[in-house]
Amino acid sequence: MTNYVYLAGPMEDVSHEEMKGWRVNATQFLDMFGIETLDPTRRVSFHDELLQDKTKSKYICNRIFEQDISDIDSSSVILADIRRGAGRGLGTAMELMYAYTKGKTIILWADMVDIEHPFMEAIATEKHYDLYEALEAVTSYYGK
Repeated sequence: MTNYVYLAGPMEDVSHEEMKGWRVNATQFLDMFGIETLDPTRRVSFHDELLQDKTKSKYICNRIFEQDISDIDSSSVILADIRRGAGRGLGTAMELMYAYTKGKTIILWADMVDIEHPFMEAIATEKHYDLYEALEAVTSYYGK
């Protein structure tokens, strides 16, 4: 199947709750519409392993990268938490640029106080300041 919603967002420099909480809520909401998600936090053990053993960093980083890229390829819509307070976001930015080059629908969720970035504004299909408004947008694009 290649019609998922990929849940992009910070995984480093954030708490477990900040990493997983919104993704759980998004998955539950989208489940009500029969929309399946791909959540990269299901591989959080790889990130934990990376922090514990630097000698395996290249191998682990490659594995995370390849699996995230595969998830994006399998998705028609990307929902991204780009709130500045949610973490650094370097990986999220790279995922979004990749998704953009693949013609994916990109729905951003930001905070009103966030400084707009030209790249994020240019690649976004839509941008919202409320998670549930962003999720409603996802449902309108899913399957198209």
